[in-house]
Amino acid sequence: MTIKFEGIDLIPADGYILNFIVDGKDETIFCDGIEELMSTVLTEDEWVDWLSGEGLPLLNGEKINDEVEFAEEYIDKTADDFCVLFEN
Repeated sequence: MTIKFEGIDLIPADGYILNFIVDGKDETIFCDGIEELMSTVLTEDEWVDWLSGEGLPLLNGEKINDEVEFAEEYIDKTADDFCVLFEN
């Protein structure tokens, strides 16, 4: 299976669509709000820290303060890990 991350779209009412190309087909994952989006890219401890106001962890030694930018960078680097979501 080949997978390529294509980005995140914000939709009305604070929803997010994660866009992928999987084996040449457009595929999407819907996240209902920023909390659900961040739960896809943070460990449990990181998520709790983020929710409590401690900010986001470093990503490859870099500090990113914007949640969507952080999620895009993380997913872009780990897209292969998302293959299990598209298996039949």
